[in-house]
Amino acid sequence: MSQLPLEVVVPPVRLDTTTKDGLTQQVKQIASQKATLVLLDLSQVEFVDSSGLGAMVAALKSLRSVGGELALCQPSAQVKTLLEITGLERIIKIYPNRQAFDQEYAK
Repeated sequence: MSQLPLEVVVPPVRLDTTTKDGLTQQVKQIASQKATLVLLDLSQVEFVDSSGLGAMVAALKSLRSVGGELALCQPSAQVKTLLEITGLERIIKIYPNRQAFDQEYAK
């Protein structure tokens, strides 16, 4: 994995229509400063709806437009299934936990 500067973002327990704008703005703010690898730590997220998925895609686009990247770690089984069903796991790297991410990022 490239050695872009790392920012860890921890979304709220529910990533839905009421919280998506906060995530989108936070990532846009990070992307406006420099090319960055943003790790979304999903360990606290219990629910994601289509708005939350849209926020992840918007975050990915914002970051890639400036040479950055998005990765996810520690999704719950339910969230991981949703990411697989929607095909997002094919375009966003997903790590089972923070340790797995750290091992690959250190390479």
